[in-house]
Amino acid sequence: MEDNEAIEIVGAERFSNYTGYASSFRFSGDYVDKRDVDSFGRRRTRIVAIDALCNAGMGQYELKYLLRETNKAFCGFLDQSKCDHKRLFRDGGLKGSQCIQADRDDDMDEAPPRLLWCEDPENKIGIATGNWGCGAFGGDPEIKTIVQWLAASQALRPSVSYYTCGLKSLQNLNQLSQWISLHGWTVGDLWNMLVEYSSQRFNRETNLGFFAWLLPSLFSQEAT
Repeated sequence: MEDNEAIEIVGAERFSNYTGYASSFRFSGDYVDKRDVDSFGRRRTRIVAIDALCNAGMGQYELKYLLRETNKAFCGFLDQSKCDHKRLFRDGGLKGSQCIQADRDDDMDEAPPRLLWCEDPENKIGIATGNWGCGAFGGDPEIKTIVQWLAASQALRPSVSYYTCGLKSLQNLNQLSQWISLHGWTVGDLWNMLVEYSSQRFNRETNLGFFAWLLPSLFSQEAT
């Protein structure tokens, strides 16, 4: 795919349970998909495929690659059929979608909908995602989390259900997202901080993760 392309699969139906990931991926029994269907008889599901940077190393902190990843996620999260460009790029800046950390044991199909803040109450379709571009791809989980939150917010998605898969570096995601939301930060505010941090990280001026760099007082208390 090009950097401004995404693939959307509409109406996907699940037939199997599974365990593992990649080489450990295994079939573990039948699954009956009980999701509602639309007027065409398709399940009301959408799966988005977006390709992340692979093994970018320290390069992932360069501005051009931050932009690449944020734009790629935005392309995947934007609902083109309901796109209102005036709202997407209004001068005041958008507030963020509610970022929710899901426990690593949660089943993405069984987790209840949790919509705590909504930019558009008429369009309550959020994003369910996880550690995109991390693992074998070598992405920084804290950066990728924020990139996806920014993209979902700019795309006017009302919520993000984030599945951390138990990563220790993301254990304070709820606290971070709540602090940012309570202080009324816009997408632009958070983006500017991400750019500043990434510049320092790329130039080896800091070795802290983004969460601890952004809120040192909060995370120093957690460490004690």
